[in-house]
Amino acid sequence: MTFYTALLPPGRATGPASWPVMVAERMSWLVLLCGWVGLGLRGCPVSALVAGGASILIGAFAPVAVLLPLLAGFHLLLALCMPGLRQWELRLRGYRPTRGVYATSPRAALLRWMDHDPAHPVSPLT
Repeated sequence: MTFYTALLPPGRATGPASWPVMVAERMSWLVLLCGWVGLGLRGCPVSALVAGGASILIGAFAPVAVLLPLLAGFHLLLALCMPGLRQWELRLRGYRPTRGVYATSPRAALLRWMDHDPAHPVSPLT
């Protein structure tokens, strides 16, 4: 089971775009392996550009002997901070955090969240 934090879109969104974005509170393996490119692929362009600039600076100024351990540690730090970075980027776009739920997948988390929130029914008929 993974904890998923729900972030609601701005108030003007309608239809499926008005559903919350579920952010998993776990390490991202894609970011661990790819670093700042993984951040960009996960939907965090601002964080990806900042981390990419930091990676370039590390590569330019760090001695060769410490370059790989330093970049590996930086990738690990980015992977562990991925949920916080994703939430920060969504809040920059106007999303607002609400309570989260435990679930096995993002789809199950969305259904569980909608089940407990009567303001967002699972379907228009209910």
